Amino acid sequence: MNPLLAEIKIAVIDTGFCSENIKSKYKIESALDLTSSVKIDCKKMDKKSLRFHGQLVLEEFLKFYNNKKQILHIYPLIIFNERGDQKKTYWLSAIDWISKNKIDFVLTASGFVTDEKMTNSLPAIWFVPSGRINTQIKDVTTLFPQNLAPKENLFLIGDFYDGRQVLYDQALLYKDKIDYYFPSGTGSFQGTSRAVAEAAALALNLCPITSMRSCLKKLSKEYFDSLSNNKIQTY
Repeated sequence: MNPLLAEIKIAVIDTGFCSENIKSKYKIESALDLTSSVKIDCKKMDKKSLRFHGQLVLEEFLKFYNNKKQILHIYPLIIFNERGDQKKTYWLSAIDWISKNKIDFVLTASGFVTDEKMTNSLPAIWFVPSGRINTQIKDVTTLFPQNLAPKENLFLIGDFYDGRQVLYDQALLYKDKIDYYFPSGTGSFQGTSRAVAEAAALALNLCPITSMRSCLKKLSKEYFDSLSNNKIQTY
């Protein structure tokens, strides 16, 4: 590693990963399974499977990251067990691990359905998706760590439809807490999960971790959806 470059330690919290299948100049550790239950055959990786949602998030992040002044050290963390379920204990284990290992930055495209604010503080800078209404998620559903917002070190990312006209996504959760919006995407990987991966990479390209919020605020710009009369803040 070039001693003149700063190393940024990043944890990616999600469903599952095959680190060895990613060609990258950055160091990506083998996934740490905090559920102690998941068996993954990376020779038969099916990216359409929800088990590899985390892999898609990490690959999307790496597409956009290009800060030549930093070296990344990436730690994928699995918090979905063999049945695909999240639990409070898995999330708390992840937060404890992040704290003990002095992680600088956390990217997650997940949220745990709970009414509980499972901790009062988060170590590191966090980029999380706002979440969207779907068959399991209602407009009144509360998610962790999203329910901790607003916090200085927690950034909620929503998505918007970026076509001939910018359109606000009406299905977003935590509309009043969203910090920034990024495109939903047009490929097979879409929504707030894709948006938060791009948002995290560009934030690290543009701003130092020590002044992330104030720096992004200075660089932010605004779109306007004239159909819904919604302002869409991005950078």
